[in-house]
Order: sequence, then C-alpha cells, then structure tokens
Amino acid sequence: MHPQTSKNRAEAASARINEAFKTLAHPLLRAQYLLELAGRADNAGTDESAKVEDPELLMEVLEAREMIEEAESEEALEPLREENGAEREAVRLRYWVNIRESIDAWEKGKPVVLEH
Repeated sequence: MHPQTSKNRAEAASARINEAFKTLAHPLLRAQYLLELAGRADNAGTDESAKVEDPELLMEVLEAREMIEEAESEEALEPLREENGAEREAVRLRYWVNIRESIDAWEKGKPVVLEH
C-alpha cells in the first residue's frame, strides 16, 4: 500500500532494529558494542587471535569444555549452566564501570566515591 521508496526505508529500519535487539540481547555483543562506543574497540574482544593471559580463566574454560564434551545428557550440564560466570562477571563489570566513571569524573582534590 506504500510506495516502493517507503517500503525500502521501512525494511531497512526494521533490519536495523532487529540487529540492535540482537546486539542488546546478547551479553558479549552488548559489551563489545559499549566498548566500541567508548572508543575502546581495540579491546572489545572481537579479535579472535587475542590471547587470554589469565591461567585461572583458561583452566576454568578448559574444564567446562571437557565437562560439555563428556556429558551423557543435557541434565548433566545443569550444574555447569547454574555455575556459569555471567552473573559473577556482571558484578565485576559493575565495579569496573564505576571505576571508569570515577576516572571520567576525576578532579584534583575531589574524593572518589565508588558505588556498589
């Protein structure tokens, strides 16, 4: 019912909205997008060749992958699903965001207040 030019514009807008929803709904994509907005795209975790220097994290990932490979049923993975570090990392991220905001708001002699 709309002219073709309006239809093309509506389809393009719909595609952008869908992509935005996908980005915001996925924790890693959302974090990468926010880092990109902050001008930190080089550290946004998009480089697959980047190496993790934290041996404890590497061990945790290897153990989780091993548990997934050896699982005999989906129920066997439930403890791993519950243990998944997303919530813990969200708390850590909140503190790092507070630190970043304190850095951005820094003024000589002004006390630093880190929110929980």
